[in-house]
Amino acid sequence: MGSKEATMWKMKILPAICIAGCLALAGCNVPSDLPQGGMAYGVIPPEDAVAGQTQYRLGPQDTLSINVFREPEVSVEAVQIDPAGNIDLPLIGPIRAEGYSPAQLSRVIEQALTRYVRNPQVAVSLTQIGQTIAVEGLVGQPGLYPVPGRLSLIEALALAGSPTEFADTDRIFVFREIDGRRAGARFDIRRIRAGLDPDPLILPGDRIAVGENTLGRAWQNYLSAPIFNVFRAF
Repeated sequence: MGSKEATMWKMKILPAICIAGCLALAGCNVPSDLPQGGMAYGVIPPEDAVAGQTQYRLGPQDTLSINVFREPEVSVEAVQIDPAGNIDLPLIGPIRAEGYSPAQLSRVIEQALTRYVRNPQVAVSLTQIGQTIAVEGLVGQPGLYPVPGRLSLIEALALAGSPTEFADTDRIFVFREIDGRRAGARFDIRRIRAGLDPDPLILPGDRIAVGENTLGRAWQNYLSAPIFNVFRAF
């Protein structure tokens, strides 16, 4: 290689090496005060820690069908749980529905109806799911998604089209309201997929945010730039 070609090669490749090195250092030191690793599961438990909670828990915006055996005037074809977590039923009036499974709510309504109906038999059916999770950031299709029952983090990301090529799989954040306070944790999806870490359970109302791999994005931008644009802002 002649001196002219060597000089041109250095002009092309050295800026790229410098940029990549600087960004790698910055990307490895992502500031985050959210718990991660083993501590993250103290905030967002894994599936096996809540294995007994297999029943769907009702919440606001869910629509129910209430059938009282041989009591059509008390039955309700469709009633939606209001933002406060209640439903309004004939004879009974407002009654708490949030947090119960459909089977549990059936027993609650039966108990309330004993004042008006002899030996009531109630069947509660979930006809439309209104509870959602939000998935945002570097996924194929960010948005709100209904919770069809038991859902893990891997499954929730799949609903949103999975992380994109520029996603940082070490920066998957899950935010949740716990006892009236907002909490969050950080997960590494690569370790979960490899079976090294458990897959956390996602609940209705959770928000999932997928961070960006700034090094990968910057490198792609650099490679796609015209050669005369050697210095670029990232």
